[in-house]
Amino acid sequence: MRLQTNNLVTRIGATLLAAAWGSAGIFAITMSLNAPTPDLAERSFWMGVTFLIATAIAIPVSWLVADLSNIWCIPPRRTPQPRIRLDGEDSVRSDRSRKSHNL
Repeated sequence: MRLQTNNLVTRIGATLLAAAWGSAGIFAITMSLNAPTPDLAERSFWMGVTFLIATAIAIPVSWLVADLSNIWCIPPRRTPQPRIRLDGEDSVRSDRSRKSHNL
């Protein structure tokens, strides 16, 4: 297995997101000890375990998979054109209709 170094922004962002899941999981497990009811303690404990499992899967996947396009969302290839222009004209109109209004 080889660590991939392309798409570093996505890989680092995914690692930070997974680390946040892990910290939330640890917090949920530690707070389950102080839960007011046993039912709430059990739910908190298993939610923390689930978050730690997600962390344990997400971090290696983010660095070992070569193509992240089917795993993490990638940004759009180009930004969409604005639908409303700043000068007040609608950008959907064709150039011909713009010219006919500017007689």
